[in-house]
Amino acid sequence: MKTRSVLEGVSPYNPPRLREEISVDYGSERFVKLTMNELSFGPLPEAKAAIVETLSRAGRYPDRDATPLREAIARANPGLSAGNVVVGNGSSETLVDLMQVLDRPGEVVIPWPSFPFYVSAARVVGLDARKVPLDRRHRVDLDAMLATVTGDTRAVIACNPNNPSGTYLPLAEVRRFAEALPEGVLLILDEAYYDFVDDPLYPGSHELVLASENVASTRTFSKVHGLAGFRVGYGLVPRRLADLVWSTHVPFSVNQAGQAAATASLGQTGAIAERSRLIKRERERVQEAFGAAGLEYVPSHTNFVMVGAKPELFEKTGVLVREGEALGYPVGWSRVTIGGPEENDRLLAALP
Repeated sequence: MKTRSVLEGVSPYNPPRLREEISVDYGSERFVKLTMNELSFGPLPEAKAAIVETLSRAGRYPDRDATPLREAIARANPGLSAGNVVVGNGSSETLVDLMQVLDRPGEVVIPWPSFPFYVSAARVVGLDARKVPLDRRHRVDLDAMLATVTGDTRAVIACNPNNPSGTYLPLAEVRRFAEALPEGVLLILDEAYYDFVDDPLYPGSHELVLASENVASTRTFSKVHGLAGFRVGYGLVPRRLADLVWSTHVPFSVNQAGQAAATASLGQTGAIAERSRLIKRERERVQEAFGAAGLEYVPSHTNFVMVGAKPELFEKTGVLVREGEALGYPVGWSRVTIGGPEENDRLLAALP
């Protein structure tokens, strides 16, 4: 059998999973899992009710176009229509869908350290990935990214806020960058942690989508909405690009329960805002404790914090965190998900 040579050496996206993590997923309370930037609260009650309601239709295929969900997303982003919204099995699928329509051969410019999935996704669709280091403040370095763009560049991905550093770029900087890119280069803004930024100068990427044919943003219901297990993500994209994405998208990839839960959750703006405020308060508490303990950390605007401490420090109180070297940081760093108050109490109990 003849296979694509470009796939040789491509590793699947497979974050390390300890036996202890698996035990938490199956109900063990011995450990606290703060490794995957999940929201331990799970779905809102309204989302749970919507999931149950879909069970009577489980024998039927879901809405291929996810129309109610796309309409709800468009309403939450003034000026956009459902035609500007594409959905996927998590925002990871949407990222692949966007790269899939780009001309090949070519390359994608990405920040580093950032979401490791970008590299494998680019390779799978036949594109190379060029890494550009973060700046000294652990932020995506837009000037360096722009200087890296060549005639072979098909897209630039800016993770904003960036995973794993937790830093963000205000809208004005992103707008200037988008305007400076060559016309044929797509700017993809990965905004998985959009809901955790507490700065009025940050939001508004949908305005860039409206103003340009070469800007798209991706978001997810896996974080503040607590729906990671149902895999629902989406993209805000120019209409022409949306039509291309739908032409190659795997049909029915977002299941009925996920569509219903995401639509219901999106309607609960007050409850979602309160969740976000809780995570922000807990994030500040954790960061203050890190500082008081003399630990170096990167000030975060997400639901995780990058800290200069080995995972073993936290394991002594039964808290599992992600080792930094797997994410592009030096040995001795860890990425710590911000959990609920009780989970964070166990985390902080490990500090010297």
